[in-house]
Amino acid sequence: MQEKAGFAITKLFQIRDELSFRNVRRDLLPYLLIFPISVVMGNLRYYDHSIALAGFRSSELTFFLLGLGWLILTLTPQRLIMPFLRLAAVISAILLPFLIFMPIGFGWFTLYMAFKFFNGLCAACAFFLFCFMLNNIERILGMALIQFYYGFYYAAWSIFSAFHTTSETWGAVSVTTVFLVIVFFCGKKQQEIKIDSDGKGSGVPFVIGLHIVFYMIVCMVNYIEWGGNSLSGLAFGAGTFISVALVVIVQLFIGRSALYLWLMFLVFSLLGLGALLYDTHITLLSGSFAYGLGDGLGYIVICYMCAGAIKRSKSLRMFRLYCLMFFVEYFVISGIFSLYFNYFDSPNKFLAFGVVLVLVSVSLLLMPFMQKKLFDADWTDGLYLRDMEEYSLPFAQTEAINAQNNLDLTPREEEIFTMLLTGKAPKEIAYTLKISYYTVLFHQKNLYRKLGIQSRAELFARYKTSF
Repeated sequence: MQEKAGFAITKLFQIRDELSFRNVRRDLLPYLLIFPISVVMGNLRYYDHSIALAGFRSSELTFFLLGLGWLILTLTPQRLIMPFLRLAAVISAILLPFLIFMPIGFGWFTLYMAFKFFNGLCAACAFFLFCFMLNNIERILGMALIQFYYGFYYAAWSIFSAFHTTSETWGAVSVTTVFLVIVFFCGKKQQEIKIDSDGKGSGVPFVIGLHIVFYMIVCMVNYIEWGGNSLSGLAFGAGTFISVALVVIVQLFIGRSALYLWLMFLVFSLLGLGALLYDTHITLLSGSFAYGLGDGLGYIVICYMCAGAIKRSKSLRMFRLYCLMFFVEYFVISGIFSLYFNYFDSPNKFLAFGVVLVLVSVSLLLMPFMQKKLFDADWTDGLYLRDMEEYSLPFAQTEAINAQNNLDLTPREEEIFTMLLTGKAPKEIAYTLKISYYTVLFHQKNLYRKLGIQSRAELFARYKTSF
C-alpha cells in the first residue's frame, strides 16, 4: 500500500512540460514581450491608493477599471482584437503626458482612471497574442521577465529614494514608447492563429479555478503585509529574483512539472504569512522574502498554466472565460475583501493566516486531480511526427496498430514507437522532435510498460513486421 502511495506521489511530478531554449523563435520576440511590457506599463503609473472618492478607495476603483478592460474582451470578435490593442495603446500614450505634467486633482484622477481602463484593455489583448502565438518556453520566459521587473522595482525602490519618481516619468515614457512600437509591429502573423474548437475537455475551467485560489491567497497576504506597512521591499525583491532562478532550474534544467512550482508557491506563501504573525526584525525580513518568493512562483506558474491550457484548447470561448475571470477577481473578489476587512481597525493576522491555511490545504488535496486535468495531456513544445512527410506513412501504421490492439498510447508515445521501429536511437529522436533526451527516455519507459516488454529487441520481434 505504501509503495502504491509513493508511486502515485512520484507520478505527480514525473509529468514533464517540455521546455527547451532551442524552441525560442526570434521572429516572435515581439509577441513574447508584448504582454510583459503591458504589465510593466500599467505598474509604472502609481497613485496613492489610500485616498477615497465617493465612498470608494482609489485602489478599488483602479481594480474595477482594470477588470473592465478585461471584460471588454469577453464580447470582442477575434478580428477586432488587434485594432482594439492598437487603439488602447495609442490612447494610453496620449494620456501619459497629462498624467506626468498635470497637477493632481479631480481632472488628473479622472485621466488616471481612464489610463487604467485602457491599460487593462491593452493587457487583455496582449494576453490573447501571448496565449495563441507562443509556445511554452516563450510564455514562461515572458512571465519570468515580469517577475524580474518586480524584483528590480521593489529592490531599487528600497535602496534609491529617487527611483520611484524617475520610474513614473522617464521610465513610464520609455516603456510606453516601446510598447507602442511593438504593438504596431505585431499582427502580421495573427492570421496563423487557428481557433476552431469549443474547448471542451481542455482543463481551462479547472486552471481558472486555480487562478482564483492564487488570487485569493495573494489578496490575503497583501492585506497583512501591505496594509500593515510591514513589508521589506528589499527582501521581497530578493525573493522575487530567487523565484525566477527556481523556475529556470526546475523547469528548464531539471525538466520537472509545473506542479513543483505550484507546490512551492503554496508552501512559501504560508511560511511568509506565518512569519509575519510575529513582529520582529527577523520575521519581517524572512516573511517578506518568503512572500516575494511565493508570489513570484505563483504568478509565473499560474499564468503559464492558464495560457498553455487556453492554447491547447484552441478555443476563443475559453479565452473569453479567462477574461471574465479577471473581471470577477478585480471587481468582485477584491471588493468583497476590501469591504470585509474595512471592519477591522488593523490587519487581523491570525484570520488571514487561517484563510490561507484552508486555501493551501484544499489546493494540496486537489493536486492529483490537477495532474489528471492538466498534465495527462501533452504539453511539449517540440515538432510532431504527423507533420513530417517522411514519417507520415509509418506514423499512420502506428496509429492503426494502436487502435486495433487498444494499446492506449499517447500521441507522443506513438511517435517514439514509430521512430524506434524505423531504427532511430533515443538521441536521434530527441534531435528530430526538438525535445530533450530525458523526455524521450521517459516516454520510452511508459511505452514499454504499456506494451509489456523490457527491451527494444522485444519491440522489434513483436511489431517490426507491421512496418
